[in-house]
Amino acid sequence: MLFAVRITDKPGMGATRRGVRDAHIAYLSAHAAMLVLAGPVMDAEGNSIGSVRLVEAENRPAAERLCAEDPFALAGCFASVEIDPYRIVFRDGRLVE
Repeated sequence: MLFAVRITDKPGMGATRRGVRDAHIAYLSAHAAMLVLAGPVMDAEGNSIGSVRLVEAENRPAAERLCAEDPFALAGCFASVEIDPYRIVFRDGRLVE
């Protein structure tokens, strides 16, 4: 099942994110099979202020665990995490449903 994940960081977490980024990348790499796409959301100055992920998970609790065990979450970076079921209608400019 696909889930859209929107993560908003707490303000002022740039230094913390940079400090745990290697652990975060290693963690997501270990779970790469679950990631359809993932990347940071940036502010106008190019600073990361959160993330968007499209996650393939067995169920919502599995998607929640993926986020909760992320080193960014464990370091206290996340202000909010929204997880909703998702359905792809268009991919790469083509209707796929």
